Amino acid sequence: MRKLSYSLIAYMLCVVALFSSFSTAQAEVKPNYKSYVMAPLGEITDWEEFKKQLIQLKESGVYALTTDVWWGKVEGTGDNQFDWSYYEKYADVVESSGLKWVPIISTHQCGGNVGDDCNYPIPAWLWEKDSIENMAFKSESGYLNKEALAPWWGGIENQYNELYKSFAENFADEKELIVKIYLSGGPAGELRYPSYQFADGWEYPQRGKLQAYSEGAKKDFGLFIQEKYPTIQELNAAWGTELGSWSEIQPPNNGEKFFRSGEAYNTQYGKDFMEWYQSTLEDHIEKIANVAHMQFDNTFNVPIGAKIAGVHWKMNDPEMPHSAEYSAGYYKYSQLLDQFKQSNLAITFTCLEMGDHDAYNPPYYSAPRTLVTQIANLANVRGISLNGENALPLINNEWGFDNSAEAVFNYNFDGFTLLRMNHLFDSEGNQTNEFNMMADKLGVTPIPVTFTVKDVPAANGQEVYLIGDRGEIGRWNTAEHKYKLTQNSDDTWTGTFNLAADRSYEFKFFLKDEDGKITWQNLETNRYHTPSIGTGEYSASW
Repeated sequence: MRKLSYSLIAYMLCVVALFSSFSTAQAEVKPNYKSYVMAPLGEITDWEEFKKQLIQLKESGVYALTTDVWWGKVEGTGDNQFDWSYYEKYADVVESSGLKWVPIISTHQCGGNVGDDCNYPIPAWLWEKDSIENMAFKSESGYLNKEALAPWWGGIENQYNELYKSFAENFADEKELIVKIYLSGGPAGELRYPSYQFADGWEYPQRGKLQAYSEGAKKDFGLFIQEKYPTIQELNAAWGTELGSWSEIQPPNNGEKFFRSGEAYNTQYGKDFMEWYQSTLEDHIEKIANVAHMQFDNTFNVPIGAKIAGVHWKMNDPEMPHSAEYSAGYYKYSQLLDQFKQSNLAITFTCLEMGDHDAYNPPYYSAPRTLVTQIANLANVRGISLNGENALPLINNEWGFDNSAEAVFNYNFDGFTLLRMNHLFDSEGNQTNEFNMMADKLGVTPIPVTFTVKDVPAANGQEVYLIGDRGEIGRWNTAEHKYKLTQNSDDTWTGTFNLAADRSYEFKFFLKDEDGKITWQNLETNRYHTPSIGTGEYSASW
């Protein structure tokens, strides 16, 4: 193996000596980590060219192709009138390429969201089943959204059960091909509310709009509150109101004021509303998971999963923190992931390609890397299978691929799904730079590196952390790539983690006490640089 070695002299105001060396032991990379690619949204017309491209993906180390199976395409002509012929052809071509297949049972509309380049509405005949006020979402502005069925509509279980059952019956002979099945939980296939929708006037990085204003939503909110408070008197005591009947219970009459005034965070009314708002998502995923397990487990015996969106903006907004997440229905992630665990569902989480560079910059207050690590840690504690994905339909730079690779390699992800296949080939069918970066960064074994730190002024109960980044001037961010170091018997501290190849790194150190307070740091006075780390055996010392 090729060996790299070097020495680096740095001025140190605090006496810290450290060295790093290649470790043959993998850090936290799962031995069964797999790379996936998501198929184009639109319809395949040139099957031969499609197959050629799939074979190239297979040869590059990709394990499986992930495909939206559009509800509007397979049951669009009428209730229980299924036509699976297109996806049967699709499965045959995937199988002939050598790839495995991950179908997404896409019960949402394609069109209107970021990266959508097709138009597949959900079946039109559905809207004859009940009133639009019971079946659709309605926002603060009064906009009616029909891109997915509202979770409080009572007919969802039956409709999904028929769809799932028909899929299982028609693809039972593809047991060896299908390795996982994903369920669409809402808009864009994600378990969330359609709070950030262009057609409703939303622009990034605005908060988005609450979706609690249809008659069906108001009724469901009222029932939730009645179940929590036995009498209207107890409700008034908790909320500080003088309601005369249950029918007077309403969602916030001004969503912006609800957040900016602190009502969402500091009042019992606000907390109760947000509890209900998220609980509808929890109830929804529980129902569809139960139906999916009933229809798929005996036939396919594969993991079933759903996607949570990486709503990373407004996280640190000083006036309304986490308001974008709240508007999308993400109020308490730990409680939401408890439901995934109870429902025996895997999770795909997005925005792994992004960094925290705008974490405290208005108007974004965007902290995607912090959010990724938060969700990963919650999933790992619960033993939930975790898969990563980029948020935008194209990762067009090396930095984004590095971020994605280091997240999955160090936070116990089972795999990563790249959006989207059509960006990996040009109009002539040739591999693009995105294809090469995918293969280099996400399809190869990462490099485990062990760092040992000496002479750190640590006291009992403190923890030493190493922070690593690409070292670009002006782009340093302490929220990225934190790795805890453990204390050895000789008062040194050691930590092993994974790095992507062909990249230079910059490292700093700091100490935190039991309350998370930083007690010592060398962030500005000492920065330790490496040259570009290649593949093969790696050793270094300072």
